[in-house]
Amino acid sequence: MRKGQSDLSLVEEVGRRGNMRESCHLKKGPWTSAEDAILVDYVKKHGEGNWNAVQKHSGLSRCGKSCRLRWANHLRPDLKKGMFTPEEERRIVELHAKLGNKWARMAAE
Repeated sequence: MRKGQSDLSLVEEVGRRGNMRESCHLKKGPWTSAEDAILVDYVKKHGEGNWNAVQKHSGLSRCGKSCRLRWANHLRPDLKKGMFTPEEERRIVELHAKLGNKWARMAAE
């Protein structure tokens, strides 16, 4: 709350912000295969990075954060899925013994 701002005016301001967000009509929920294809095509042409530009230039009705997360967690071509190899599992156990639960540091090594 800003100095001198009443509780009522703060509620009104937050309400207006919420309405602005609703007027953008951003889609939520599961992604369709058509949306995935649009995002993959966009990233092939323009690269990763400016995720807020995806909505403007691709026609997707998703926010930049949603596009970034979909790409990073599901669509990246180098994303590995499936079981760990015995070598990967051995390395994880070794690093866990050395670093504990510092998973980000383990991933960096």
